[in-house]
Amino acid sequence: MAGRIKKAGPGLKALQAVRAYIGKYPFMREFFDPGQELDVESFGERFRVRFYRFQPELVYYMDNKIRFGFREAIQL
Repeated sequence: MAGRIKKAGPGLKALQAVRAYIGKYPFMREFFDPGQELDVESFGERFRVRFYRFQPELVYYMDNKIRFGFREAIQL
């Protein structure tokens, strides 16, 4: 896989990233006050992090059912 890394600005995609992260690591809620809105800004301020997203440009499709080691490049 090959592509570009871009900073995720405020918006729906960044909010989805925060929620997915909290969903995967539920103990992270303990670092916030009960009822506090979990958004990109509060998450970034609390942990001094920024969210980035990977935008793929080239993906390899691999399928050993076709033949062992088969792979095909797919340009996006």
